Amino acid sequence: MAGLLGYAIAKLWIKPIVGYNIEKRRLDREISRYLKRTDATDESQTSSNEPENQEILKAVRKSVTNLAARNSTELPAWYRIFLVSRQESPDKAMKLLAPLAKIKDRHQIQTRVDQARKALRLS
Repeated sequence: MAGLLGYAIAKLWIKPIVGYNIEKRRLDREISRYLKRTDATDESQTSSNEPENQEILKAVRKSVTNLAARNSTELPAWYRIFLVSRQESPDKAMKLLAPLAKIKDRHQIQTRVDQARKALRLS
């Protein structure tokens, strides 16, 4: 009986919460990689058109979409309530980060990234 209960808790609570946190850290890593890459390029270049930046932005979009999907489908209701009480919103972060490839102004990119990090309670 204890094993069955432990399996249910691990499968329904622990695994989704750990997956959510791993995806959140992956997103933070990709965002940091993108910002380092854009800081390294010239001001005159449009950095989002470079192939490596396109791959990074694709990874950012994938991670933020996965994070929002995990939030809406996989996480237990009590944990979603906990995230709301902490004012953590993957949906808001998705709205901020999804159109990042279309933005050319570096200040606007930095502002959106900062807002998304705040929405996800990342550093």
